[in-house]
Amino acid sequence: MILEMTRVQIVGIRGDLQRAVRKLHQIGTLQIDNIHNIPDAPIQEFSINPETQKGQEDSRYLITQIQGLIQTLGCEQAAPADSLSDIAPREIRAQINTLSPRVQELNLARRELESEQEILPRYITTLKKLLPMVPDSANQPGNATIGVLIDVSHINTLDWISKRVLEITRSKAEFVAASVDENTQAMMIVCPRAYASEIETLLGQKDVSQLNLPAEFSHLPPQRSLEALNQRLETIPLEIEEIERRFEELAAEWCPKLNHWLLMLEDTLDEVEVLSRFGETEHTFIIYGWVPARDYEALKSSLEAEIGSRIFVSALEMTPETRKLAPVAMENTRLVRPFERLVRLRAVPLYEDIDPSGLMALFLPVFFGMMLGDIGYGAVLLVLCLALGRRMQSGFLSDILKILRIGAVWSMVFGALYGEAFGTLGEALGLRPIWMDRASPENMMGLILSFVAVGAIHTMLGLVLGIWQAAVHHNRSHLLERGGMLVGLVGLFLLTGTLANLLPKSLTSPSIAVIIVGVVLLGTSMGKAGIVVGPIEFVGVIGNILSYMRIAAIGLASVYLAKVANDLGGMLGNLVVGALVAVLIHALNLAMGAFSPTIHSMRLHYVEFFRKFYEGGGRPYTPFRSHSSPDSR
Repeated sequence: MILEMTRVQIVGIRGDLQRAVRKLHQIGTLQIDNIHNIPDAPIQEFSINPETQKGQEDSRYLITQIQGLIQTLGCEQAAPADSLSDIAPREIRAQINTLSPRVQELNLARRELESEQEILPRYITTLKKLLPMVPDSANQPGNATIGVLIDVSHINTLDWISKRVLEITRSKAEFVAASVDENTQAMMIVCPRAYASEIETLLGQKDVSQLNLPAEFSHLPPQRSLEALNQRLETIPLEIEEIERRFEELAAEWCPKLNHWLLMLEDTLDEVEVLSRFGETEHTFIIYGWVPARDYEALKSSLEAEIGSRIFVSALEMTPETRKLAPVAMENTRLVRPFERLVRLRAVPLYEDIDPSGLMALFLPVFFGMMLGDIGYGAVLLVLCLALGRRMQSGFLSDILKILRIGAVWSMVFGALYGEAFGTLGEALGLRPIWMDRASPENMMGLILSFVAVGAIHTMLGLVLGIWQAAVHHNRSHLLERGGMLVGLVGLFLLTGTLANLLPKSLTSPSIAVIIVGVVLLGTSMGKAGIVVGPIEFVGVIGNILSYMRIAAIGLASVYLAKVANDLGGMLGNLVVGALVAVLIHALNLAMGAFSPTIHSMRLHYVEFFRKFYEGGGRPYTPFRSHSSPDSR
């Protein structure tokens, strides 16, 4: 349901402003309006002094620093330390300046080790391929070894390099070459160390890459370099593990503090930023806002207890214009609450509209159960949702799991009515339908008509609600449109009853007259175009009702796929293989049975039902509330 709201005006002395704002933040029930959006506010916007603005910028910078540290230390799951007391931003800054260098040092060391761990195997692979061909002269103290890597498309460059190196060293150089991979060729040059610098300059003139080992290995002979690289590769994980241990120690010490400071600074920033919504006179501040009517007295008494008679809290008269500006606070029972999120996916209701969450909670799981309609599938789905629900305590997925749990129960109910458990397996075990066997051809028409009747009831309920909404809002066009649809449908049902010999034939002419009246009312709501558009819209309403046949279609698709699973499993001859095939097909059917009925049940509400009465466009209730309050976490 939608809570009744009270429009509030708060007037206080400027000297009490900070205490008033902090108290409102703690109370957390007042949604504060921006003074710019209030046409009847005869005051100017609140001016924020430069010192406050500087504090605001400092808080933003500190928040950014803390968020970076929280991410680096992995503090996202750590709870704030409730035992910590608030401290001044300058003290937070001092402690952050102490922590940041330690975290940066560890983070840099970890990145360097990870980079080293990634690149060293490439050197090892190349050296292993070249080492068997390296001449003994490479191990002599006066010689240097220079590695070259080149793309195979430029392999001719190696011949040019060989000739030039021989010229530079007066034929005192030796060469070995090998393929590193399909795209890269490697060559190793062994020469007197006196020529190394000149050769490296030469290589820099060509499109080649030098095999530059890390500095600590570059002075070693190739064999020693390979051994040292392997040893280094073995020690890196131990060093990374040590860094991770130090990170864990820092996280254990600092994460509760960081999360506490973050909430504290966000609250401080909120308390500064909200000032731009206030109004002021020379000596006073003025706040306009909204609070749930049930919380008004508590708000008033809390502010007066904090500040005394220097603050004045009053409830303003609600005019038709101001009622349109009222924010929407939705509050429902625990069973209905998950459906609020589905309603909000389409739109937030207007303040004076109906909250359709309860109606959705009533019909959507029933439609789901009608479609899936299987005791076995419902039981398995219920168990899965209960198991997954333990890991997801909040959020959108948690709400979906709660909705599926209710749908699973209804699926078991309709499974008993249809006599189904894993399709035809229930029949083999002696299960018999209480209502009808929906897979039986002779029951097909009855099944379809049953769900068309469900669609008619659902659609007409939407139209009745739409007529009530139009009357509340004094909307003549909507009143004629929805009233015309309802009158026309009543006439159509009467006519159908007479044609099916369920009602006296004498009602035929009156039924047709009622249909005509309904179409005329519908067309009247659309002006001159209603002559053509009215009958088309009425046919569209009939199409909406007929679309509820999808309940039967989706349900039958699930039944027949389950039958295929059972029949195919029995035909394969091998019990184990047959059971495996049957289980796989049933698992696929269950996955489709959880997804498809959910989507189509939502569609029946969003398209066929909500359009008859629900427009949305309301302003959500967003109270000025501390980040550390339970509702904000």
